[in-house]
Amino acid sequence: MTWQEELRALDAELADKGITPAEYRRRRDNLLAAASGGFPPAGQVAPQRPVSAHPDQPAQPTPPVQQPPVQSHQSHSPAQAQAPSQPVQQQAPPSQPVPGPPSQPFANPAIQPMPSAQQPNNHSVPPWSAVTELPMYQPLADQQAPAPQYAPRPPLDEDIFNARMTKKKSRAALLVVVVVVVLLLLAGGWWFGVRPRTEAASTPPAPKALHLEDIPALPGTARLDRAELSVFEGQNRGLFDAREGDFLQADKVSQVTFTGSADGKVNYVVFAFVTDSTAAAKKTSADLLEYQDLGGLHPVDGSGLPDQVKVVKLVAGDQVQYRAIYASGLNAVMVAVAQAQPADESSVAKALHDAVTALLTKAPAS
Repeated sequence: MTWQEELRALDAELADKGITPAEYRRRRDNLLAAASGGFPPAGQVAPQRPVSAHPDQPAQPTPPVQQPPVQSHQSHSPAQAQAPSQPVQQQAPPSQPVPGPPSQPFANPAIQPMPSAQQPNNHSVPPWSAVTELPMYQPLADQQAPAPQYAPRPPLDEDIFNARMTKKKSRAALLVVVVVVVLLLLAGGWWFGVRPRTEAASTPPAPKALHLEDIPALPGTARLDRAELSVFEGQNRGLFDAREGDFLQADKVSQVTFTGSADGKVNYVVFAFVTDSTAAAKKTSADLLEYQDLGGLHPVDGSGLPDQVKVVKLVAGDQVQYRAIYASGLNAVMVAVAQAQPADESSVAKALHDAVTALLTKAPAS
C-alpha cells in the first residue's frame, strides 16, 4: 500500500470516528514525514545518509528525493523507497537517486515538502485536500467565537440634540401646567361643594323666638285674640291663672305667643313661651308638664310623636282635653285640643297628633 492509500485510509478512519482527531494528527504527521524523507513512522527504522566507500574522497551529496510514483506492486511500508547505488553501512529504505551536478559541495539532502506539510510560519492558506484539517475537527479549547461587530453610532448632530432638549423642556412645562390646573379644580370643587355643606352640617341654626307667622295655620276659624304678649298681659286676659303666671315669670319668660282656632266642637290653642336660652326653655317645659299634673291631667302614650314631646289628657264631665308639651330652641311649646261632651276621645287624640306634627316642621323638638 502506498503512502497516499494509507493517508486516504487514515482519513476514512477519522470520518468513521474510528480514531480521535489527536491520534489522526499524530499518525498523519508520521506518515507525511516518512514520505518526505524525514523521520519514519513509529516502529520503523529511520533512513541513514549513505557513506562513501572511500573515506579519503569527499562524499557526494545526496540528491533530493522525489515523490515516489504510485505503483500497485510497492511495499505497504511508506519508507520502502529505492536506495542510492552507493553502499551504506546500515540498511535504509531504498530510494531512487537523482544525479546532481558534480561540482556542488557536500550538503544535507534537500527535502521537497508536500503541499500539505507547509511550515507553521507560512500564512498562505493551501487549497483543501484530503489531509487538510477541517474546522470541525478543531478541539473545543482552540475554538474561539468571532468577536461581535457593532456598527459605529453616528455622532449626534447639534441641531438634533437641541431639538431633543427643547422637546423635553416643553413636556416638563406642559406637565407643570396640567398639575396646577388639576390642583385648582380640586380646590374649587372643595370650596364650592364640600366646604359649604361641611359648615352647614357643623354649624346648627341659631335658636330664635317663635312668632305668629312661624306657627302653621290651625284647622277651622282662627281666633281674633291671637297675639304676642307678656306674661302679665296673658294673665290679665285669662289665658292662664296666677299660679301659672308666677312660675313663668320665675323662669324668665319674656314673651308669650298665643294663637287658636275653632273647628266645629273642637277647639285648638297653641302657646310659645319665649325664654333667653335653650336650658331655660327646657326648664319651663318641665314646669308646665308638672303643673298639668296638678290640674288633673295624666300622661298618655304619644305614639307617632318624638320622645321629647310629652302628651297628657283630661276627661271631665263637660269635656275631653289633650295637651302636648315640648322644648324647641328658646321656646317652651304647648298645644291643646279640647271637645265638649259628648266627645269622641279618639278624634280629639288624632286632632292633637295632626296639629303637633304640623308644628314640628316649623319648631322642631330640641
